[in-house]
Amino acid sequence: MEKIKTENITPGMILVEPVIAKKNDRVLLRSGVKLTSKRINAIRKLGVEEVAIASQYTLLTEPETTTIKELNYLIKREIRRLAPDDPEANTSDQMVEVSKKARAITDKILRSEEVIKFSIRMKILDNEFFFKHSVITCALSLLVAGAMNLSDKDLFRIGTAALLHDLGLGEMPFLIKPEAPEEPDNALWKEHPTYGYYLAKEAGVSRKICRLIRLHHEKWNGSGFPKGLQGEEIPLGARIISLCETYDTLTRHNSYPPHEAIEYFYGTGDVIFDSNVVKAFTNNIAVYPLGSLVRLSNKEVGVVVNVRKNKGPRPIVRVYYNSVNRRLENPKIIDLGEEKTTFITEVL
Repeated sequence: MEKIKTENITPGMILVEPVIAKKNDRVLLRSGVKLTSKRINAIRKLGVEEVAIASQYTLLTEPETTTIKELNYLIKREIRRLAPDDPEANTSDQMVEVSKKARAITDKILRSEEVIKFSIRMKILDNEFFFKHSVITCALSLLVAGAMNLSDKDLFRIGTAALLHDLGLGEMPFLIKPEAPEEPDNALWKEHPTYGYYLAKEAGVSRKICRLIRLHHEKWNGSGFPKGLQGEEIPLGARIISLCETYDTLTRHNSYPPHEAIEYFYGTGDVIFDSNVVKAFTNNIAVYPLGSLVRLSNKEVGVVVNVRKNKGPRPIVRVYYNSVNRRLENPKIIDLGEEKTTFITEVL
């Protein structure tokens, strides 16, 4: 930063301090404003003698701007990874359109000042778990809601609530951790959906979105919290967020291979999770994206070459390396839908 006489300033320079009128302390120009010929003439006429100008190569940007850019990139990258624009890379042609719609809804979500304010707070508190968990839950929830043919309004509400679903943990950051909390913290941890509900409500977030935040830990059989709702008493959006945030926790933080997380969902359909949401997830999300390099349970290594034939985590794999990592002269095809005892253990 440097102070420059107003007689020497030129268009294109950027203020790093506000220009304030001497007579009444009124702010004439805010910091961060780019000077134009008109603005320069105006402050000269008002008798301003010097202004603070950004040094060359200095970046002037607000946390909100960088957070919007990062969220836009991360959410859309995850959407594209799980539902690319190439039809053959999806479990159905429908998911190409769902992916496009989910990305368009993301733009709408990120126009909310409240969403960005809360996202900055999550990132500052814990970037690796708190923030990224919310980002991935948002992307997954948008795709599942889209696969269930919900309206754009519903996608907006569900996507926003998914991004903010753990907002309440920001009030007790010592509980922010990937593993399930243990007693005696468990009772306090169960309060975070309610904390998040009131934080969002006080910030002016819509009632329907706040309700999804509050109810994302309810379970189909009524054993969840904070209200112990069951079945269709739980809003569909909350049921979607519940499954999607559980999937990310299991796979990214608790080291479950995707096939084990899917098996868990199969086994808990209409017990913990809504079986219709389970089907929407497992039938439409390519948990092993086309082209992924993967290791099989028999130690062989190959590439996922078909995600359409079989639903869930059992794609067709072309094997290129044997169990001791030697390249095969003749790669072979393994259809995991038929080879029931073989499964993917790792994405390389």
